Amino acid sequence: MIPRILNLPFKRNSVFLFGPRQVGKSTLIKHLLAQENYIEIDLLKNEVLLKYKTNPELLRSEIEFLARKKDRIYIFIDEVQKCPEILDEVHWLIERFDKQVIFILTGSSARKLKKTSVNMLAGRAWQFFLFPLTHVELGSRFNLKNVLLKGSLPPVIDDQAEDAFRTLNSYAQVYLKEEILNEAIVRNIGAFSRFLDIAADQSGKIVNYSTIARDTGVSSKTVKGYYQILEDTLIAIRLEPFIKSSRKRLVMHPKYYLFDTGVINAVNGRISISSVAGSSIYGMLFEHFIILEVYRLIHYAEKPYRIFHWRSSHGAEVDLIVESTDNLWAIEIKSSPLVKSGNLKGMKSFLKQHSNAIPLCVSSCDRPYSAGEIPIIPWKLLFDEEYLNLLF
Repeated sequence: MIPRILNLPFKRNSVFLFGPRQVGKSTLIKHLLAQENYIEIDLLKNEVLLKYKTNPELLRSEIEFLARKKDRIYIFIDEVQKCPEILDEVHWLIERFDKQVIFILTGSSARKLKKTSVNMLAGRAWQFFLFPLTHVELGSRFNLKNVLLKGSLPPVIDDQAEDAFRTLNSYAQVYLKEEILNEAIVRNIGAFSRFLDIAADQSGKIVNYSTIARDTGVSSKTVKGYYQILEDTLIAIRLEPFIKSSRKRLVMHPKYYLFDTGVINAVNGRISISSVAGSSIYGMLFEHFIILEVYRLIHYAEKPYRIFHWRSSHGAEVDLIVESTDNLWAIEIKSSPLVKSGNLKGMKSFLKQHSNAIPLCVSSCDRPYSAGEIPIIPWKLLFDEEYLNLLF
């Protein structure tokens, strides 16, 4: 098992663990509980799902019986969104037994829970997220070209490209198109399928809802709803434009990044990429990789950072803006090892408006250097807090 860096404090409190399918939620929980006394309720099994959907109060009776004999019990409920009704019983049991009964609840979507206004336990269970493997977790097994091509879902890490794409194609067809359709109760299957193809092709680009609506054959409102489905099911992350006015931000167009480069390639039918850093496809995937890594590692570190993209009215762009309580980082992402000052016009435009921002360009170079006054660093150093403290 590849060690995960998520700190899941399940011994101190009940937890929700959300994440897309196949990121390793069940494997992680079973590993953490290996030395503990626990009960597993797998709602992916039809007979188990039917049991608790028909009689959710059975959970209360079962746990009350066990609690008479055990000082502490861990209850692992997998894919809890399949049976939202059970959460009322979970809530009651947490209230009744406090830390004697600890729940670990996993799910690939909170959409159904939110849509049906079910009991989300009002903070009695802490929420965490698990993502595909990061370069930190992969360690010496990490290979940038492989991750850009195949992504980093655990089932494909050790597969050859051909087998990996069989898995990824199956994932895209069965999970993304069938289960999300089922989860979201989307009636126009053809339109959603077309939308998903477009969303993969447009991943990382500023969204024009009207254009996608025209290509998909549905309204702009429906396209916005489809993107919300991808967010709620953790298949995409949204980057809002960096604008100080939150009101203006609401009417500006965001970017969406699908959660894994391998899935993006599979949906697009792309089974190879150019190995030349600086090519358009390579550059797009490299940008995705960096932004997804930043997003994942911020979550794992539980940092109160916010991330955005920036585009001026004249078309100047900065790939990633990271805002903390103390600092504002402007980060440009270049797959080429050689970045010249003329390649950073968007950054310079941003700095004219935000002189307090800390500029940084990450690339595939092997050693840091400067392009004018802007540091160019190897991409791994972006995640080295000690190095960044020395730099600035």
